Amino acid sequence: MKKKRSKLNLFVGFAVLLFAVVGAVSLVITLKNSIASDIKEKNEAIYSEYESFIAPVIMNDPDTFDDVTLADTNQLISITIWSILDSNPEPDKYEYTDSGMVLPEKEVEDKFRALFGSEVKISHGSVDGGGIDFRYSEERKAYIIPITGITPIYTPDVIDADEKSSYIVLTVGYLYSGDWQQDSDGNMIAPVPTKYMRVTLGKNADTGYYVRAIQNTQV
Repeated sequence: MKKKRSKLNLFVGFAVLLFAVVGAVSLVITLKNSIASDIKEKNEAIYSEYESFIAPVIMNDPDTFDDVTLADTNQLISITIWSILDSNPEPDKYEYTDSGMVLPEKEVEDKFRALFGSEVKISHGSVDGGGIDFRYSEERKAYIIPITGITPIYTPDVIDADEKSSYIVLTVGYLYSGDWQQDSDGNMIAPVPTKYMRVTLGKNADTGYYVRAIQNTQV
């Protein structure tokens, strides 16, 4: 009888230990999933912030550059103007002519530095805004923006971000605007990226970060 009770106690002890181990493992998995979920949400939030920042840069697919000081300034000015227009500025704050909205060069310069830093010398002049002429008026010290719309060529999809002490390297998928689909419920379905680029953001104290380089990459 004593022997049977000993075996029973051993079985109960083993069962308790087993449940304790299972409970511990379950707790670890739960915590791990919770942490992973938190990390995923945090990544999605910061990735979304990066996408919003680089969207006007990516939309017209500028030429690659290893150093922003060597980039095509005309392309950078065009990107800057589109960035201002994309921010839904108050229409009443601007002057208008028969040719379009008058965008002061000072506003362009401020946004230019916010996007590309302060090391690039700005040389004002008329630029191609992706099939639309942004005409520069020396007399007005402003750009004349035609009242029209445009569909961006690409939208960015940040798939990875490698943060260093003074810069952030983004791996960005370029989603072609014409490839977006819609399901039966009306939800938009993102296309497979047409290509990938490495976009390096430099860090600064004023605006947080700026575009430092755009380079080809593979994933």
